[in-house]
Amino acid sequence: MTLKDANYEVERLENKLNKLIDDKTILELLVDPKSTDYSKIMVDGGKHSNPLEVYVLKQDLPRWKDLDKRIQRTQEEIQNYVNWIEKELKILKKYNKVEQLIVFYKEIDIKDYTWYQIASMVHYSVRQCKRIYKNYKEKRDIL
Repeated sequence: MTLKDANYEVERLENKLNKLIDDKTILELLVDPKSTDYSKIMVDGGKHSNPLEVYVLKQDLPRWKDLDKRIQRTQEEIQNYVNWIEKELKILKKYNKVEQLIVFYKEIDIKDYTWYQIASMVHYSVRQCKRIYKNYKEKRDIL
């Protein structure tokens, strides 16, 4: 996995987390059994439903099921990716600036550069850029 892929996953998971939090807010706004005390309401005839039952029924829908667990799991996934990215950036700091640029252009930057373009930007040969990147990947895979 590259840093670009990890950053994409973090953004995707944050979007998913925001949706889950919005769903939870909607669920709480649909029927909140704590908001009103219905025990003192007198009704002449008709049917008076218990808001707690409606709340439980809403929670049983697949969209609402295990909402808190899904939110927590998504937060943990985001944290795992962020930790991985931080470790990768620590590895990058061990290299000098030119080597950091090579890894940045190859993995992080949105635009896909060829080795010839990267070599011309950092003023190294194509072969040297490939060696530097290979050493970085080997070090990354060890850790």
